[in-house]
Parts: sequence; C-alpha cells; structure tokens
Amino acid sequence: MAVFGVQEDDNDEIKKFQLGRFIFSNEAAWRIFGFDIHEHHPTVQRLAVHLKNGQRVYITEETARHAVEQPSETTLTAFFSLCQNDEFAKSLLYCEVPSHYTWREKKWHRRKQGEDVENWPGVKKSDAISRVYTVSPIHQEWLLPEATTSPRQRTHII
Repeated sequence: MAVFGVQEDDNDEIKKFQLGRFIFSNEAAWRIFGFDIHEHHPTVQRLAVHLKNGQRVYITEETARHAVEQPSETTLTAFFSLCQNDEFAKSLLYCEVPSHYTWREKKWHRRKQGEDVENWPGVKKSDAISRVYTVSPIHQEWLLPEATTSPRQRTHII
C-alpha cells in the first residue's frame, strides 16, 4: 500500500534571486527613471579580417561537403564582391561600408533610410559604425599583403 500527499511548494527560485541580488545606486536610479538598460544606437557592425579561405566555418555532418566546396560569405569577402558590382562601393574603404550598407543574409544591401549622399542618387548614409577585428603584428601578411591602390584589388588576401 502506498500513501502520498500533495503539498504546495513555496520554493520560488525567481523571487529568491530577485530578493538576493545587489543593485548599485546608479543602476537603481537608471531603472527608476525608466532609461533603456541596453543601447541600440548607433548600430555597430563587426567586420571580419582573414586571409584567402581563412574564414571560420561551422560545419555539421550534413553541411560538411557544402562548407568545403563553397565557404560562406564573410563581411570581407562580400565587400570584394560588392566592389565588383557597385560603383559607389568602389569609393569606400572597408570600414566605411556599414554606414552606407546593411549586412543581411550574408550580403551587403544599400541602406534605404538615412541622409542622401551628394552626387550619388539612391545612396543613403546612416550613423552606423564599424568595428574591425584587431590583427596581431605577428601576422604581417594580413596587415600589408601587397601595396595596392584600391581595396577592391586586394582579392588575393581573401
């Protein structure tokens, strides 16, 4: 014979966490005044730096063959493709691209909102900024692959 009973569990872990955490005065004031906790402006786009076929690839058993045959685009490889097809992009440095283009679905797309760029109809500029990953001085082949006059000619580094 088995006997059991139902008891109400008063162990509210969420309430214990909220009561047990410490909030500094600056965070308390920030929350009382209703300010945003996380900043969303301006947009920061991280830009990859790598040698040819040196980008990181995440593969599973199902995607291994496709990843080897056709590595996914990075912001850097897509920048070189963009420079081949877009006259305005040829005038930009790599770090200037996020202010005129958005990174969606592994491609650079022209911005639809923002200020008009003088002498370039249909081109918009926003206050988005870029963050290029740092390159160690040990990897000099990444820093100075060859002296070229334009970033679109550096296809040998990707």
